[in-house]
Amino acid sequence: CSYLSPFINYVIDHPEFDFVDAINEGDAIAIAAGATLAGRRSVVMYQNSGLGNSVNPLTSLTAIFKIPMLVITTLRGDPHGESDEPQHKLMGTITESLLNTMQISWAYFPNEKMAIEKALDQAVAYMDKEKKPYFFVMKKNDVAPYDLKSQGPCLKSQFNVKHEERFSLDRDKRYTRTEALGVLQSYADRKTIFVATTGKTGRELYELGDLPNQFYMVGSMGCALPLGFGIAYAKPKLKVYVIDGDGALLMRTGSMATVGAYSPKNLIHILLDNEAHDSTGGQSTVSSSLSFSTVAKGFCYRHVFSTDHLGFFKDYVAVAMKQDGPTFIQLKIKKGSPKNLGRPKISPEEVAQRFSQFISRSVGVL
Repeated sequence: CSYLSPFINYVIDHPEFDFVDAINEGDAIAIAAGATLAGRRSVVMYQNSGLGNSVNPLTSLTAIFKIPMLVITTLRGDPHGESDEPQHKLMGTITESLLNTMQISWAYFPNEKMAIEKALDQAVAYMDKEKKPYFFVMKKNDVAPYDLKSQGPCLKSQFNVKHEERFSLDRDKRYTRTEALGVLQSYADRKTIFVATTGKTGRELYELGDLPNQFYMVGSMGCALPLGFGIAYAKPKLKVYVIDGDGALLMRTGSMATVGAYSPKNLIHILLDNEAHDSTGGQSTVSSSLSFSTVAKGFCYRHVFSTDHLGFFKDYVAVAMKQDGPTFIQLKIKKGSPKNLGRPKISPEEVAQRFSQFISRSVGVL
C-alpha cells in the first residue's frame, strides 16, 4: 500500500530491523505470532483491503492464545477522506467497525511527530497487559515520504533440490497418523519444538503425551507453517517441526514460498497426507491429484522426501535432524483416528505460555 511505503522502505533500508515479505496478510499475522512466541517484538504492516484475509488468525490464533503484536493497517477508502479507487470503498467504510467487532483495541496513527512516542507507549502497555494485538489505523499522508535506497536482502534460491520418493502401499495398508506422530515425538528434547496443525493432529499428539515443547493449533487452519516459520526465523538454533495436514496446507500453500525464499536451516516441514479433511468428516481433498513434493521442489526446499512407508519416514526424519533445511517430508497415511479421541485439557493460553517459556529456556542450552 502506498500509505505504508515510507515505513516499509525504511525498514528494508535499515538492517537492524528484520524484514519478512509475507505472502499475504493472514500469513503475516501467523509469522509475527511465531516470532512473538519466540520472544521477539513483532510489527505487521498491511493495507486494510487485506484485513479480511487476516480475520481468521486474528480471531482464532492471536485472540485465543493471547499473542500480542502491533499491527499497522491503512484506511484506504476513508469515508471521510478524499475519493479513492472503487475497490477500497466498502472496506474503507467497515474497517473500524470490523476491528471493533473482533474486539481489537486500536487508535489512529499519530499525524504529528511529537505524539508518536506517547501513542507507542500506550500500545506497548496495552499489549504487555492484555496479551493481545493492538492496531494503528493510518490515514493518507500521515507519514512523510521515504524513498527506498537499497533493494533489501537478495533471497537466492537453490534449484539443485535433493528429492527422494518411495510409494508402494495400497491406501488401506498405509500407516496411521498416531504411528507417525509417535516417531516424531521420539525426537523430543530441549532443542526441538513441534507445531501441530489444527484438528486431530494436535489432539492425537496431545494424547500420545502432553509436552511443553508442543503447540497445538486450534482454528487458524493453514497457519501452522507460517507460525513455525516465524519461530524458526527468530530462533535459528532451535529445531522446528511443523506437522501439517494436506487440507490445511492446501489452504495456505503460498507459505511454502516464504519458507523456500528465506530458507531457515532449522525448519522441518512434515506433511501427514491422508487425502481428506479427517477432522470434519473425512471429505476428500484434492491431494490425490497433485504432487506436494513437486511443489516443495519448486519452492526450493533444500531436501524433499515423500513416502507411504513408516520405515522410510523414520529414516527421513533421522536424516533431517542432521542436515540443514528447510526439509519437506511427506508421509501418505490412512484416514481415521483412535476411538474416543480426547481434546487437550490445557487451555490455548496455557499452551502458548509454557511453549514460549520452553523456547526461552532452550535458548540457554543451544
